Amino acid sequence: MAEKKYGAVERLREKLNESVTACKDPLEIVLEMAELIGEISGEKNYYRNLQEQIFATYGKIFQNKIALDKEIEIVSERLKKIEAAAQNSEFDDDERRRIIFALERHKKEIERLQSLKENAKTS
Repeated sequence: MAEKKYGAVERLREKLNESVTACKDPLEIVLEMAELIGEISGEKNYYRNLQEQIFATYGKIFQNKIALDKEIEIVSERLKKIEAAAQNSEFDDDERRRIIFALERHKKEIERLQSLKENAKTS
Protein backbone atom coordinates (compact mmCIF):
# COMPACT_ATOMS: atom_id res chain seq x y z
CA MET A 1 0.00 0.00 0.00
CA ALA A 2 2.81 2.40 0.90
CA GLU A 3 4.49 1.71 -2.45
CA LYS A 4 1.27 2.52 -4.30
CA LYS A 5 0.92 5.82 -2.44
CA TYR A 6 4.57 6.66 -3.08
CA GLY A 7 4.19 5.92 -6.79
CA ALA A 8 1.13 8.15 -6.99
CA VAL A 9 2.89 10.95 -5.16
CA GLU A 10 5.86 10.63 -7.50
CA ARG A 11 3.61 10.88 -10.56
CA LEU A 12 2.04 14.04 -9.14
CA ARG A 13 5.44 15.54 -8.33
CA GLU A 14 6.83 14.75 -11.78
CA LYS A 15 3.81 16.17 -13.58
CA LEU A 16 3.82 19.31 -11.43
CA ASN A 17 7.55 19.87 -11.99
CA GLU A 18 7.17 19.31 -15.74
CA SER A 19 4.27 21.75 -15.93
CA VAL A 20 6.02 24.49 -13.97
CA THR A 21 9.24 24.03 -15.93
CA ALA A 22 7.24 24.32 -19.16
CA CYS A 23 5.74 27.61 -17.86
CA LYS A 24 2.19 26.34 -18.27
CA ASP A 25 -0.73 28.50 -17.23
CA PRO A 26 -1.50 27.90 -13.52
CA LEU A 27 -5.07 26.96 -14.41
CA GLU A 28 -3.80 24.28 -16.79
CA ILE A 29 -1.55 22.94 -14.03
CA VAL A 30 -4.43 22.72 -11.56
CA LEU A 31 -6.49 20.84 -14.13
CA GLU A 32 -3.66 18.43 -14.86
CA MET A 33 -3.26 17.75 -11.14
CA ALA A 34 -7.01 17.24 -10.76
CA GLU A 35 -7.01 14.78 -13.64
CA LEU A 36 -4.17 12.79 -12.08
CA ILE A 37 -5.79 12.84 -8.64
CA GLY A 38 -9.03 11.54 -10.11
CA GLU A 39 -7.16 8.83 -12.02
CA ILE A 40 -5.08 7.78 -9.02
CA SER A 41 -7.99 7.81 -6.59
CA GLY A 42 -10.29 5.99 -8.98
CA GLU A 43 -12.84 8.81 -8.75
CA LYS A 44 -13.78 9.23 -12.39
CA ASN A 45 -16.10 12.15 -11.69
CA TYR A 46 -13.59 14.10 -9.56
CA TYR A 47 -11.81 15.69 -12.51
CA ARG A 48 -15.01 16.46 -14.42
CA ASN A 49 -16.74 18.00 -11.40
CA LEU A 50 -13.73 20.10 -10.46
CA GLN A 51 -13.22 21.10 -14.07
CA GLU A 52 -16.79 22.36 -14.33
CA GLN A 53 -16.45 24.31 -11.07
CA ILE A 54 -13.17 25.88 -12.16
CA PHE A 55 -14.44 26.83 -15.60
CA ALA A 56 -17.62 28.31 -14.23
CA THR A 57 -15.77 30.29 -11.55
CA TYR A 58 -12.67 31.42 -13.41
CA GLY A 59 -14.40 31.77 -16.74
CA LYS A 60 -17.19 33.98 -15.48
CA ILE A 61 -15.59 35.82 -12.59
CA PHE A 62 -12.04 36.32 -13.80
CA GLN A 63 -12.83 36.04 -17.49
CA ASN A 64 -9.96 33.66 -18.20
CA LYS A 65 -9.85 32.74 -21.91
CA ILE A 66 -8.74 29.16 -21.25
CA ALA A 67 -11.60 28.63 -18.83
CA LEU A 68 -14.07 30.30 -21.18
CA ASP A 69 -12.95 28.07 -24.06
CA LYS A 70 -13.55 25.01 -21.91
CA GLU A 71 -16.92 26.26 -20.71
CA ILE A 72 -17.94 26.97 -24.31
CA GLU A 73 -16.88 23.43 -25.16
CA ILE A 74 -18.97 21.98 -22.31
CA VAL A 75 -22.08 24.00 -23.23
CA SER A 76 -21.59 23.14 -26.91
CA GLU A 77 -21.48 19.43 -26.10
CA ARG A 78 -24.74 19.74 -24.15
CA LEU A 79 -26.25 21.66 -27.08
CA LYS A 80 -25.37 18.80 -29.45
CA LYS A 81 -27.12 16.32 -27.15
CA ILE A 82 -30.19 18.52 -26.99
CA GLU A 83 -30.18 18.92 -30.79
CA ALA A 84 -30.07 15.14 -31.12
CA ALA A 85 -32.98 14.84 -28.70
CA ALA A 86 -34.93 17.38 -30.76
CA GLN A 87 -34.81 14.94 -33.68
CA ASN A 88 -36.55 12.24 -31.61
CA SER A 89 -40.18 11.89 -32.66
CA GLU A 90 -41.20 10.22 -29.38
CA PHE A 91 -41.55 13.51 -27.49
CA ASP A 92 -44.95 15.10 -27.01
CA ASP A 93 -45.64 18.79 -27.72
CA ASP A 94 -44.85 19.92 -24.17
CA GLU A 95 -41.53 18.06 -24.16
CA ARG A 96 -40.70 19.43 -27.59
CA ARG A 97 -41.36 23.01 -26.35
CA ARG A 98 -38.98 22.43 -23.45
CA ILE A 99 -36.35 21.04 -25.80
CA ILE A 100 -36.68 24.07 -28.07
CA PHE A 101 -36.41 26.36 -25.04
CA ALA A 102 -33.24 24.51 -23.92
CA LEU A 103 -31.79 24.84 -27.44
CA GLU A 104 -32.37 28.58 -27.46
CA ARG A 105 -30.93 29.04 -23.94
CA HIS A 106 -27.80 27.05 -24.76
CA LYS A 107 -27.23 29.02 -27.97
CA LYS A 108 -27.61 32.30 -26.05
CA GLU A 109 -25.23 31.05 -23.35
CA ILE A 110 -22.60 30.21 -25.98
CA GLU A 111 -23.01 33.69 -27.49
CA ARG A 112 -22.65 35.26 -24.02
CA LEU A 113 -19.53 33.22 -23.28
CA GLN A 114 -18.04 34.14 -26.68
CA SER A 115 -18.65 37.80 -25.89
CA LEU A 116 -16.96 37.42 -22.49
CA LYS A 117 -14.05 35.67 -24.17
CA GLU A 118 -13.56 38.51 -26.64
CA ASN A 119 -13.20 40.93 -23.72
CA ALA A 120 -11.29 38.53 -21.45
CA LYS A 121 -7.76 38.59 -20.21
CA THR A 122 -5.32 36.24 -21.91
CA SER A 123 -4.74 34.31 -18.69
